[in-house]
Amino acid sequence: MARDGDSDRGYRDGVSCSRLDGGARFRVFQANVYDHMLYVGSSVSYRVLDYATLAIQGADEPNSNPISVMALKFVDYRGAVSMIHAAIAAISRGDVVDCAYPYMVGMQLNMLFAALFVFVNALSMRRWLAFACAVALTIGFFEQYVFDINAWSQLATQPIFLLLLAFVAFAFDRNRFGQMPSSIMRLGAVFAALMTGAFFLYPESLTIYGLAAAVAAAMGCWHRASRKALPVAASGLGAGVGISLLACIPLWSGTVAYVVRQLSHAAINPPDWWKYYQRYLFGSDANFLDVIGSPDSRIGELANAWFSLPVESALAGLGLYAVLPSAGWPAAVAVAWKLLLYGFLFVLLRGIARTAWTIWRAEPDGSVARLLAGSLAGRLMPIAILAAGHGWAAGKGLAMATPMLFTLVIAPLARLVPLAANRWNPGAVAAVVVVVAVHLGLGMLRPLLVMQAVGASLPGLPTAAAQVNAQKATSLDWDYNRLSADIKSCNALVIDVANPMMHNLLRRLAAELRVPWAAPRIMSWPDTAGRPYFPEGFEKFDCLVASGRLTANPGQRLISVATDRSSREFMDGQRNELEVGTEAPPGIATRGLFGKEITPGGALQWASPSGRLEIPNKPVMPARTLKLELWPMPICGNEFLVKINGREIYKGVVPAGPLSFPLDQFAGDETLVVELDTNAVTHFPGDPRDLGFAIRELSVRR
Repeated sequence: MARDGDSDRGYRDGVSCSRLDGGARFRVFQANVYDHMLYVGSSVSYRVLDYATLAIQGADEPNSNPISVMALKFVDYRGAVSMIHAAIAAISRGDVVDCAYPYMVGMQLNMLFAALFVFVNALSMRRWLAFACAVALTIGFFEQYVFDINAWSQLATQPIFLLLLAFVAFAFDRNRFGQMPSSIMRLGAVFAALMTGAFFLYPESLTIYGLAAAVAAAMGCWHRASRKALPVAASGLGAGVGISLLACIPLWSGTVAYVVRQLSHAAINPPDWWKYYQRYLFGSDANFLDVIGSPDSRIGELANAWFSLPVESALAGLGLYAVLPSAGWPAAVAVAWKLLLYGFLFVLLRGIARTAWTIWRAEPDGSVARLLAGSLAGRLMPIAILAAGHGWAAGKGLAMATPMLFTLVIAPLARLVPLAANRWNPGAVAAVVVVVAVHLGLGMLRPLLVMQAVGASLPGLPTAAAQVNAQKATSLDWDYNRLSADIKSCNALVIDVANPMMHNLLRRLAAELRVPWAAPRIMSWPDTAGRPYFPEGFEKFDCLVASGRLTANPGQRLISVATDRSSREFMDGQRNELEVGTEAPPGIATRGLFGKEITPGGALQWASPSGRLEIPNKPVMPARTLKLELWPMPICGNEFLVKINGREIYKGVVPAGPLSFPLDQFAGDETLVVELDTNAVTHFPGDPRDLGFAIRELSVRR
């Protein structure tokens, strides 16, 4: 557990970092709250509980802590990445939630070293060029995608699998690892470490890289020169696999057996998650796949979809989503740009194909030829999975294979190519430079793009930004450092927050601080972590966390997660006016209102013919006046009625100007129930709502 001083330092560090990564609201999760909260919840349990205690508390009983239940199950579901995270949080004396983002950044940066090693030693690139390409792979679209879908395990193993494929290719280089038998020991040790990491962290990627490694090994066995290294390659690689399988025995159910379970489950129950996580492949300004599949699409829409989908899907798959035209582009400009992109794609793909063919002909027994052949085979595996009807598995495989794709793309920059072809291919080189530059640019712009002030976009999954921003309601305070400080002062906690994302964040914050908590189930969470939890004695818990409450229950202290504190400030006497007609401050119950709308003339809120608001009132500092003003709209009603706590205070024509009503007779009431009624329904063309009147102002004042 962090000491107070360490917490303060962590808070200051978090604040300074927030200026570069979009703040706590962005850091708390990106495009996949479900996986992220699962990883964080498991990390919390692994940090605060030893295994013996977890085995008891995580027993799947009705009164068991649901976070502990999931953490115990996660031990057998590649839980190693959360165990490492928990250990790092403990060593750094930081908070698990706050450490999650830097931890993911650290895993992403591991790709830099792996890619630099491969590009220098396999592609024989100049070091400065290899470094630029490695940085592009590390901070570009491909790794940002894995980061932004919160795929911790995949993020951890992307560099491992790139190294695995590279070492299979290197294994058939004669004397690469020295003389026998020490060469076998060196290769076996390295390969065992890589395979063990793969099995414990993310063994699913073996379905993609297994084929790639098999093709690379087959090429090594096929050619006579590389076949001379077969004794070292076979012994070293075989020893590495064997040692890694032995290391898996203590946790067989969470490593090798887990792969079998996962693949079997995916084959029988293929999810449709590709509609969300692979949406970026179907077009930038529209979902062209839906347009093509819709019977209501017009001829022009179909023609545009068939013209646009191939090039936009291919370029998005290459990580170049940022260069695709958006919906705001003029049609003629968008068509011209797409034609240019078709030409660019042709030059790039032809350059890659010529490069691979040149290398395979000039040095078929070299490690670079094996690496490219394996990368090509691994890249084709997701296509085969898609052909079998598994869209999500194919999309996930596409993301797993992106390091191999990037290796193929930059192959024209390899030092061997001009020597083999006796000349550079300037068109291919220029196209590759563009790809690398776009990836680098996206990575360098990420700190700006994720900021709330510029839209809080998700560079790695741009099509999910709107949904994620809705999940991270701006009406809630996502500053988990502040929330942790408040929760730490509680003996026990009741969570009463409707937003499921905030709700589950609060559960994990309380669990890490070892503060007992209770909470209802508020949604169909994809695991038992979302089920209700009411431990014995929860009625006496001393703190209540809420977003829509102004006061806690007797004997409780309120911790508000609402960013709008206007209603609470009004109740506490810190402000003398509270607008409830065009705003929606927390703690104000409403019925028959349609939400705030912004017009050139100002804010308004439409109400049905009968609207109702329940406004808390504090008898020691009561509201003294109610002010009402309606917008002069062409409504059908001509009568208007205002009641407060059942008492009629206005009845007459629909008011054309502002009205003010004294509230002295209600000063002793703890709630002001305001009822607004008109005698007719109004309908406007294209608006299905049953409208009554438009509120310009409805406020209470002292």
